[in-house]
Amino acid sequence: MMFRKLPLILSSMLVVISCKEENIECTVLRGFFPNSKDPSVVLYANDTPIDTVYLDKDKNFIFNLKIKESQLYNFETKGKFQYVFIEPNDSLVVYANAYNFDESISFSGRGAAINNFILVQANEAGREADLFKKYQSLPPNLYKEKIDSLYQLKINEYEAFVKVNPTLSEKAKDLALVSATFPLYKEMEIYPFVYQSEDNVPLNCVLPEDFYDYRKRINYNDTFLEYFRPYYRYMVMYINNLAFTKYTYNKHTLVDVSQELGFHLEKIKIIDSLFSKGSLRDNLYRNAAYAYIFNIHIQEHIAYKDYFDKFAKYNKDNEHKAELDKVFRNVIALQAGNQPPDFDLINTKGEPTKFSEIQNPKVTTIYYFWSVNQQELSNLIFNRISQLKRLFPNVKFVGIDIGQDKTQWKKQVQNTDWTDQYHSINFMDLSQKILINNINKSLIIDKDGRIISAFEDIFSPNLEKILLSKES
Repeated sequence: MMFRKLPLILSSMLVVISCKEENIECTVLRGFFPNSKDPSVVLYANDTPIDTVYLDKDKNFIFNLKIKESQLYNFETKGKFQYVFIEPNDSLVVYANAYNFDESISFSGRGAAINNFILVQANEAGREADLFKKYQSLPPNLYKEKIDSLYQLKINEYEAFVKVNPTLSEKAKDLALVSATFPLYKEMEIYPFVYQSEDNVPLNCVLPEDFYDYRKRINYNDTFLEYFRPYYRYMVMYINNLAFTKYTYNKHTLVDVSQELGFHLEKIKIIDSLFSKGSLRDNLYRNAAYAYIFNIHIQEHIAYKDYFDKFAKYNKDNEHKAELDKVFRNVIALQAGNQPPDFDLINTKGEPTKFSEIQNPKVTTIYYFWSVNQQELSNLIFNRISQLKRLFPNVKFVGIDIGQDKTQWKKQVQNTDWTDQYHSINFMDLSQKILINNINKSLIIDKDGRIISAFEDIFSPNLEKILLSKES
C-alpha cells in the first residue's frame, strides 16, 4: 500500500515547491481512490461545480485552491458525494476504495480532524436510524428522555473533540456541533408525524412544555450551513412539522397530511414567513414543490394548476424557477388520458430505440423501473412483477433499468427475460419527464397508448384496483 501511495506523496512535494516558488499560500485537496473507474473528481461549492480534475494512472488526484476564507465544499466521483471542509493553507488528503467507498473513506493531513469528525457523526446517525424508529412508539415524556440522553452523549463527544483540537476555527466548531446534534433535532420534528396515541388525542395537546426547547439554540438563517445536509434536512422537517401542527390543529384531523393539499399550502406560507430571501428559502421551496408532486395523486389538471399558481406567487425570483416551471409542465403532461412523453432507450442487443417505438397499442402495459445498482430493491420489484403477471396474464410488463452500469445491466437481463427489458441512456431526461423520485414508480399505459396512471407505486395495492377496473 505504501508503494502505491508514493506518486501522491511526490505530487504533494511538487505542489509545496511550486507554492514556494510563486510565493503564495497553498491550500490543497488531494486524494487516492484505488479501484476507481471514474476518471474524474468534481469539486462543488454549495451546489455549483467549480473545478474538475482527473485521476492519474495511480488513481491520485489533486486540487490546488486559492481561498481566503473557510469553505464547505463537496466532491463527487462515480455518483458518490462527500462533504469536505477546507480552510486556507490546509493540506488535506482523502482516501477511499471505490469498491466500498462509504465504508473506507477517511481524511489525513492538515484539516483532517473536523472532516473525520463529520464522517463519524454521519455514520453514527445512519446506525441509529433503527433506534429512532423504535423510540417513535414511546409516549412523549419517555421519548424526550431517550433523545435527551442521546443528546448528552453527542455533546460529550463534541466537547471531547474540541478539547483535543484546541485550534479549531469557529466555523469548524459550528460544523462539528451541527453534525452531532441536528440529526437528533430532526428526529424531534419527525416524532409528531409518526406517533399514534391509543386514544387518538392530538399529540400537540400532550407534548411536554419543553419539548421544542432545542429550537432556541438554532440559527434558522445560517448561510454558511444552508447546504450542509444535517442542517438542511432539519430545516425541511422543521417546516413540515410547523405545517403539520397548524393544519391538524385547524382541521382537527389525524389523516395522512402528506396527501392533503391544505398541508402543502401551509408549507408555502410558512417558508415565506420565516425566510425572506436566499438559497435556503429557494431550496426549501424546491423541496416543498417536489414533496407536493410526489405525494398528491389527485390526477386532476385543475387541482395541480391551483397549487402551481399559488406556489408561483412566492417564487418569482427563485433560483430554481426554470427547473420548477419545467417540472410543473411535466406534471400536467403526465395526467391520465395524455400520451406519455418520449425518451431514449437501448434494447438488450445494445441498439438505440425510443419509448414511443416500444409501445404496444393493443394491450394494457405496465412499465416498471429498476436499477442494477440497487439490487436488493430491484429483486423485490421483480418478485412483485412476477406476482402481478400471475394475477393479470393479459397485461404486458416492461422493465426499464435506470442504473449507471450498462455492462452489468446486460449481464443481469439474461436472467430477467420473462419480461421485455430496456436500459435508460439518459436518466436525467427520463427522470424529469416521468418524474422519478424512486425506482418503485410505475407507468401504466392503456390499449390506446394513453396514460392510465403515471404516479402509482409498483407495490401499492391500488395498482391491482386500477388493473381490475380496466378488465371489467
